[in-house]
Amino acid sequence: MLKILKKIMSFPFRRISKSVSIRKNQVPEKNRKKVGKSLLMTTVILFMLITFRFVWIITTNHIGNINLKQMSRDNYQATVTVPAKRGTIFDRNGKSIALDSSTYTIYAVIDEKQLGVNGEKLYIDSNDFNKVENLLNHKLGIDRNLIKQQLNSKMKQVQFGSKGSELSLEKMQEIKKEAKKEKIVGLGFTSNISRSYPFGNFASQFIGVARVKSDKNGSTLKGDMGLEKAFNDILGGKNGRETYQKDISGRTIPGTTKVIKPVQNGKDVYTTLDSKLQERLESYMNKAAKDSNAQQLLGVLVNAHTGDILATSQRPTYTPTTINEDSKQVNFTWNNLLSQSAFEPGSTFKNFFMAAALDTNKVDLNQTYQRSLKVSDVTINDWDVTENKSYVLPETVTNAQGFYLSSNIGMSKLEMNMGYDLWNKYINKFKFGLKVRSGLDGEVPGILPSANIISQIESSFGQGIAVTPIQLLRGFTAFANEGTMLQPHIVSKLVDNNKKTEVISKPEVVGHPIPSTVANKVLNMMLSVNTDPIYGTSYSTTGDSEENIPSGPLFLVNGEPAAVKTGTAQIASTTGGYMTGKQDYLYSAVVMYPSKKPDFIFYMYIKIPTNTWTLKYISRVANPLLETAESMKDSLSIDNKKEENNKHQGRITIANYVGKNPGDTADSLRRLVISPVIIGTGEKVTAQSISIGKKVEANSRILLLTNDKEQVMPDIYGWSKKDVEQLSNWFGIKLKYEGNGNIIINQSIESNKVIKKGQPLIVSLGNSNGE
Repeated sequence: MLKILKKIMSFPFRRISKSVSIRKNQVPEKNRKKVGKSLLMTTVILFMLITFRFVWIITTNHIGNINLKQMSRDNYQATVTVPAKRGTIFDRNGKSIALDSSTYTIYAVIDEKQLGVNGEKLYIDSNDFNKVENLLNHKLGIDRNLIKQQLNSKMKQVQFGSKGSELSLEKMQEIKKEAKKEKIVGLGFTSNISRSYPFGNFASQFIGVARVKSDKNGSTLKGDMGLEKAFNDILGGKNGRETYQKDISGRTIPGTTKVIKPVQNGKDVYTTLDSKLQERLESYMNKAAKDSNAQQLLGVLVNAHTGDILATSQRPTYTPTTINEDSKQVNFTWNNLLSQSAFEPGSTFKNFFMAAALDTNKVDLNQTYQRSLKVSDVTINDWDVTENKSYVLPETVTNAQGFYLSSNIGMSKLEMNMGYDLWNKYINKFKFGLKVRSGLDGEVPGILPSANIISQIESSFGQGIAVTPIQLLRGFTAFANEGTMLQPHIVSKLVDNNKKTEVISKPEVVGHPIPSTVANKVLNMMLSVNTDPIYGTSYSTTGDSEENIPSGPLFLVNGEPAAVKTGTAQIASTTGGYMTGKQDYLYSAVVMYPSKKPDFIFYMYIKIPTNTWTLKYISRVANPLLETAESMKDSLSIDNKKEENNKHQGRITIANYVGKNPGDTADSLRRLVISPVIIGTGEKVTAQSISIGKKVEANSRILLLTNDKEQVMPDIYGWSKKDVEQLSNWFGIKLKYEGNGNIIINQSIESNKVIKKGQPLIVSLGNSNGE
């Protein structure tokens, strides 16, 4: 462009020069005419070029790489991101567990050029350095040397490390007040988005934390652990965008704001936790941890009729405000022990084996056996065997007494009589080896017995098999509900304040592994564990003077004995085999109260106590907690989940899940309060029972078919006719109904059986109460 302009500008002079050189002998008048014409032509061309340039700029809005339209827009219009408010996490009754807040970082101005409009100092005078040092050291515990170093630096403004950041509003106001009193100027505070946890130590590994994460769109809160991380997409919401007009000074012109993309604040998550029960559990766990001085402890309380987890706690733990120091505790883990840690459970697992033996008629409870057993080169012992191979309790006992005294030999002999194939059917019926999929992050599946006779036999008494506490709790609900197994729930409801809607969770049936007669028999045997004065492992001849419990059942709730099963599990050594220390065990107990038709299930374990072991460490937690829960039974019932007056029942839109991982899909659906059922063990979803885009009510069951090599029959107890008809269409089986009712209560093909195309399936119909 410059070359062209240069040529155009020099054109008349070149023309004149040429004309003069050719026609030197022409008269001056003719030369003037020639020059005039050249100048006129040049003027016209220049005018056309300038006009073209203006038209070009107006049309393209660009000069070189500069976008003039964008520059103008930036001068007089601004587009800003409107951050979404993160949803609040509540307990079941609406008490805030985690909510958005602000924290503050303290800074000091030491630039002596910082003066006010009247010349007053806005910086810290060197004469006040000692005052600042004393103030920050006393109020915040900041090291004096660090304060001196920062104040004497050559920077204009300084901060004071981690102890000078993430200050609460109360602490910030306290320092401001003290600085004003000491007439210190130059101290200031910057505000930061933060997450507040009002209860402090409150199911910390379960709830987790949200931290500030920065990216090109700014800073936002994102879940880093626990429920905060698992439900991040639900809690986080979606940022919006707005534009507004500015005047020449950059001030917003009122009435010019336009919403480009509306902000969607995060949904509020109401957990199933009850703050009163949780706080009491935390207090009792503190005492148990101190008394036992154990490496790890876990305690969980579940509503037996809903599957709701009412309280859960572990030690070591942390509080969100002291997390950095708490994480330095010996044996500390970030894992939520409820679902992210699998272990050999020991004798609490005998409940499941005894149920299998009773249901298959492989046990005569009155038959006696002698307590000695050797399989191959492995000798199986009971806990009361002494160093000289004698027994503290009688050597010959009945099978029922063997359960009361928690005899490994008794369970082993029954398993050998039953055969592992039959026992393994019940392991599958109780869904061990399968994740619970409650919506928690990082859940582990556990480990099933290996293919050798010793591991298979030992699994009957809870060794050689690894499970998670939440898997145990899922199985325990079957004994409390006459054989019906419930899904453990962590969410009571979700509230969408953008749409003024909510979805409320309801009890969810996930199987019926045993009949009611077997469930009740096992409960009666668990009661004897607590009441039998000779064989009961939780019957105490000394009582507990600390809790005013006389000799007798150690687990007493409102003066009544609870149904109990205790456990003492060996712990695998990192070098192979098992640990061999005197108290290198995982001690546990499951407690159900009342002993008939239990309302609550409490499970607790204590791993490797260093103080002398006693079961009282667990009973002192279980008894008062269950008494409190029983006094609150009405408020914790199914019927107490009521819709808020200003909220309407929301509906969930079903997405396309085909081709996705079935497990991850199931977790995401549970977080939305939908009930997923995975059909098969394939790696991808191949079909779904509810069509894409359909809006459904909360707790709707959706079947997810996977690309399994074989078609395996699921447990369809509690399914609707529509669900089982979808299954028959997928599997190509012939369906026949018997009886009347609205749900399936029996099936002719056992769960976990391989199905052949064209095979008949007879299902019995009944009502939701099993009739």
